[in-house]
Amino acid sequence: MKICLSIAPNSMRDALKMLRDFRDTPDLIEVRIDGIQDLNLAQLLHHPRPKVIITNRRKAEVGIFPGSANQQYEILSEAIRLGAEYVDVEFSWGDKFTKNLLSQSNKTKVICSYHNFKETPKKLESLYRKMRKTGAHIIKIATTANDIADNKLIFDLLKQSRRDKQKMIALCMGVAGEISRILGGKFGSYLTYASLTEKAKTADGQLTYNELINLYDVDQINYRTKVFGLVGNPVKQSKGIYFHNKIFIGKRLDAVYVNFLVCDLHVFISKFRNVFNGLSVTMPFKEEIANLLDRFELDSVRLGIYNTVIKRNDKLIGYNTDLPAMISLLKKRTNLRGKNVVVLGTGAIAKTMAYAALSNNCITTIIGRNPNKAEILAKELGCEWTTFDDLHSLDPDILMNGTSVGMKGNRQQSIVPKSFFKKGMIVFDAVYNPVMTPLLQDAVKAGCEVITGLELFEKQAQLQSKLFIESMKW
Repeated sequence: MKICLSIAPNSMRDALKMLRDFRDTPDLIEVRIDGIQDLNLAQLLHHPRPKVIITNRRKAEVGIFPGSANQQYEILSEAIRLGAEYVDVEFSWGDKFTKNLLSQSNKTKVICSYHNFKETPKKLESLYRKMRKTGAHIIKIATTANDIADNKLIFDLLKQSRRDKQKMIALCMGVAGEISRILGGKFGSYLTYASLTEKAKTADGQLTYNELINLYDVDQINYRTKVFGLVGNPVKQSKGIYFHNKIFIGKRLDAVYVNFLVCDLHVFISKFRNVFNGLSVTMPFKEEIANLLDRFELDSVRLGIYNTVIKRNDKLIGYNTDLPAMISLLKKRTNLRGKNVVVLGTGAIAKTMAYAALSNNCITTIIGRNPNKAEILAKELGCEWTTFDDLHSLDPDILMNGTSVGMKGNRQQSIVPKSFFKKGMIVFDAVYNPVMTPLLQDAVKAGCEVITGLELFEKQAQLQSKLFIESMKW
């Protein structure tokens, strides 16, 4: 799949500088000329320069060109005469404009585009058929994803275009549509668009050129590429895309790891089961995913929490790499048998922490802000429980935080008073952004030994990576 750098310069000076600076980098550069007030197409298209797509949109098309449709047509006609490699024309202009441009095109390829800035229509195939009748060299359909399932509609359409041997660009705009910009090449998209920087995006959900090349290795993605990813909500702060893609690229594996921003887990699994090869699972789905799995790794069954899914022979197998990672990190610091452990929280991570302690013969107490949840979890695991009001009465050897308190953006700085810490205590925080949370900072000042959430993330991700790589050999 080609990568097209999309730029929206305000002047000829800026446009020429951008073309010069990126002459040898991307496959193509889309020049959004509607914002160039001193436009000079002859100068803009003068060689040497990279291959370009000339795009000119009016306000009604979410552009800023102030002229009429006839003026748009004249500008694109001139771009063709001057040797532009591609021109982009809106499908809404009608057959007349498109066919007139095609009659002039010579070596220039005409892209016929459809944009929907509100939704992804369910009946995309009928739209695709109508657009094919224009005779355009390339069909482009860009819709807005209101849910991750909308991307699957785009992927299915790309499969159809590949069967028809029709060159096509198809993607979803918006945050929920980011994966379409990465995975399009797997399903046959002709190209994907990139921005220079975060601030220079020309469309919602667009990724930067640096991200597409250096993080996702997008130009190497093809129909054989294995797809792995993180399922959760939210997913933006996850480090998984950096960890796993670095390994895939370093080992020259034909695989990519993406973020799947999921609202409905059941819908996602049903729609994307034939897309992914493995998943990381984060909040709020680590327990819910159990209902959708076909098989379970032994320790994960006892815990009932799964942070990893591997697809084998179309069966989904659940694993938990958090548990062995936690145990490994704790055992590096101390002999766990008989230690007094306090676990903060009642969610999936807290439950895993408590299970890790109990399975290693620790005396374990769960503390929750909600007494009912704390009691239910303690009874399930067979340990003690209390509330934060009684924290002062406890004297643990190990304190583990399984809540989100301390996470970047969380207003509450700490749920443990500084006076609670004592020298020699081990303090383990699952939060990894920031690495040194307020809890860990207070612990260090009191002479405690700390285990960071980043250590936990990297350890469990290493175990996860082994599962991902092994699955590629089946």
